[in-house]
Amino acid sequence: MNKTKIILLSSIAVTVVAMLVTFFIMRTSGDAYVNAIPRDATAIVRLDAKAFLSEAKLGLKDLLRLFRRTKAEQENDEVKSLGIDMKRPIYAFTSSSGNLGFLASIDDADDLTNFLKEEHDAGRASEMTRQRGYSWIVVNQQWLLAFDGKRALMMGPALGSAQDLLRTEMVALLEQDKDESACSQKLFARLEDGDEPLVAVVAPEVFPAEARRFLRTFKVRSIEDAMMRLSCECENNELKLEADVLAESPEVKDELKRLGQLMRPLRGQLIDYAHADHVAWLAVNVEGSTLLDALRSNPTIRAALVALNLIVDADRIIRAVDGDVAIELTGSPSLYSRNFSDFQIQNMYVTAKVAHTDFLDGATSWGNSFIGVQTLTPTDFALNLGTSTSYFGVKDKIFYFGSRQGLSDEGNRYLQDERSDIRQARFFATFDLPALTSSDMRIPLDLSRFERVNIVMEDAGEFKLKLIAPEGCNIAREILMGNIL
Repeated sequence: MNKTKIILLSSIAVTVVAMLVTFFIMRTSGDAYVNAIPRDATAIVRLDAKAFLSEAKLGLKDLLRLFRRTKAEQENDEVKSLGIDMKRPIYAFTSSSGNLGFLASIDDADDLTNFLKEEHDAGRASEMTRQRGYSWIVVNQQWLLAFDGKRALMMGPALGSAQDLLRTEMVALLEQDKDESACSQKLFARLEDGDEPLVAVVAPEVFPAEARRFLRTFKVRSIEDAMMRLSCECENNELKLEADVLAESPEVKDELKRLGQLMRPLRGQLIDYAHADHVAWLAVNVEGSTLLDALRSNPTIRAALVALNLIVDADRIIRAVDGDVAIELTGSPSLYSRNFSDFQIQNMYVTAKVAHTDFLDGATSWGNSFIGVQTLTPTDFALNLGTSTSYFGVKDKIFYFGSRQGLSDEGNRYLQDERSDIRQARFFATFDLPALTSSDMRIPLDLSRFERVNIVMEDAGEFKLKLIAPEGCNIAREILMGNIL
């Protein structure tokens, strides 16, 4: 090999090495802003703003206008950059001190400074100060924002002297390295699994008291037992949310395995018996004896079964079940009370696939001094309580109970169209949102723009929630414009 070739190859090698080193340095320094997330964070959220804007078919200027409070500001053609690097994720977190935090990479510190000065002039932020190597400003009186040329950290809410303590906490977070941050913890690692536009990982400690009590039934007490991964993405007129229980302890893994054994994959056996006017339809696939053991393990349900067995032989009915079970609410939702202790049963139906009909042998003797059982046909019966009548019976090994005699032959077009998805699930539920939102039932969110919500569990501890809006609706755009949720 002559000298010229050696020089040429050496130059190429040096160039490649230099490019790799430069790329590594740029990538490392660019991602270093995440080191400000506290090591003991109990919840972390990651937002890919660029992907969300793309789905919403909005440009950066459209997004900037959303930050403008008045109509005149929104119509201003000279919309400037916020200074935030929208090509990198924006993070939110909860700290052990109970504060919320928001973290972003800086694209242009001068642009951010100019934007914050506009907020100050409009009376929405304090005057900017310089301290400890960072620029500081108080937004809306209770949110403390610190930034330099690389990252911006906002935390709160805090008022008065609490902001002084928060300032010290924020400086410590901004100056910590990767090993001191959440980047080396399981919570952050689980967050980075996947590329959804919006994802969160949450420790059990963050949930409300009622939710924590429910989680304890599955042996989930702390982040050492399990954590929850939540993700969200929009696709045209659908908002898709996923919630996965990430088991850490053997106890929780065993509980999820037990749940998977109890709730088998649905066969779609009851879809054709659903009513056309259902408000809600929920289905699982269970084996009766296993289900009965699970129900009896709960003291409240066990007491209810004892009371029910005084009227009908509920234990024999449940043991006969082997297949899909569906619970359906139909008709006018105004019948349903806000207080579930006063829940009206007139429009509730239960259907179940049974292995045999032996449990009907003693049906003629069911009932008590208050509730009478009337035989209508050898396989159809009526429960009479005063002026109220309910019916139960079996046809083609499908057990039914409800306010109308016999199985429905109306058919429900929506469920029939969803048959393939239902058959893949261990749990499936669908709700007619316009009907529910027009009822007396309290809905925690404004879901009026959606037509339906589906909740699916394909495997134990893996839930998918899909909110469906009318065709032609761009869900991502509607969310960013503040019209939904």
